[in-house]
Amino acid sequence: MKIELKNFKHYDRLSEETYCFTANIWVDGTKCGYAENRGFGGETSYHNEGTDASRQLIKQAEQYCLKMPPIVWQSSVSGKDLSLDMNLTHYIDELVSALVKKKDEENIAKKMNKEMQKGILIGTDNGQDIKYQTITFKMPLRDMWEKHPDFFKKTLVEKLEKYKPKGYRLLNTNIPQQFLN
Repeated sequence: MKIELKNFKHYDRLSEETYCFTANIWVDGTKCGYAENRGFGGETSYHNEGTDASRQLIKQAEQYCLKMPPIVWQSSVSGKDLSLDMNLTHYIDELVSALVKKKDEENIAKKMNKEMQKGILIGTDNGQDIKYQTITFKMPLRDMWEKHPDFFKKTLVEKLEKYKPKGYRLLNTNIPQQFLN
């Protein structure tokens, strides 16, 4: 069974204790309901579309989720593993978390790509935790390496050496190979 959320809208500014969102629920390619959470810490709610077919699809999705393995995580207090039986509400929450994470990663990538046009990005990108320094010039990066290739290469090498002890590396994907050797 394929359970999806489409027309997903996340309201970050309204998210306090939980993600504030609205989305349509699709089961096996058919729209059958909607889900929402107001972001105040309450449970995610979902509803069918009011037709017999949508009620049946939601019921099948609920039964399907009950057969899934529980959600397991480690307690930050005791260090012990805790588990929570899976149900459709928790499954929707897992989908929402994945969608929000994907959107955040896309936004970070978009921001970094924009900054790469302006300067050299040196830093770390260990999964979610991305830290970097931007070394800018008085002209766009491409103009810098085209008009002043020797100075650009010298600056690149110096900055990489300077930040290497911190475990930083070059994050740019737009610098020609000739400057990376």
